[in-house]
Amino acid sequence: MAYKHLFFDLDHTIWDFHTNQIITLRQLFEQYKLGKYFRDFDDFFEQYMPVNLGLWHDYQYGRIPKRDVKVGRFYKTFLQAGLDDMKIAEKFADDFVHGNSLQTNVIPHTFEVLDYLKRKKYHLYIITNGFREAQHTKMERSGLTPYFEKTFISEDIGASKPHRRFFEHAIKSVNAKKTESLVIGDSLENDIKGAREFGLDHVFFNPEGTPHKEKVFKEINSLKELMNWL
Repeated sequence: MAYKHLFFDLDHTIWDFHTNQIITLRQLFEQYKLGKYFRDFDDFFEQYMPVNLGLWHDYQYGRIPKRDVKVGRFYKTFLQAGLDDMKIAEKFADDFVHGNSLQTNVIPHTFEVLDYLKRKKYHLYIITNGFREAQHTKMERSGLTPYFEKTFISEDIGASKPHRRFFEHAIKSVNAKKTESLVIGDSLENDIKGAREFGLDHVFFNPEGTPHKEKVFKEINSLKELMNWL
């Protein structure tokens, strides 16, 4: 296929959200002395993750407002450990979004692959459901911004991946044809299902080789595989 336009997800696809998140949360765990409420950081993180994932899922489908994710994920986690204080949760949430966006770890081979794609004259874009106040900072701090012509954030569009309106907006905004466009992302639901249902070819980035039954156009375990294919 003669692709011209490549639409990359940001978190977990090129920006290493997991590593950056762990670093930030560990710092805040100590700063807020959460050891008084949780056995240790691992105990906190194990309780936090399912709460966070559940709220993000609801937010992406428009069931809850942004604040319910940003603050609610921490308030509900703290509440499970006996800390019922909304003001602390709000401050923690602000500190997390700010601190996390300053981290600079990227997925292995990110810059090697982006350099290659730019040399090949592909048009590169970011498509993300992340918070507006964090995504641009992440890209600037980690050196990603110069590679991408435009960043599409769900808050700005008024629709989140996997909704058709998100992908339609991104495609139309850069005057791209579907047949010339490719979506690369790590989420089977948000990136792959969304792209497939809108009629776009897609690459599922699955670095852990997690088993699944989803029908995908192409699957890779390393970003470097894109260099052998595009």
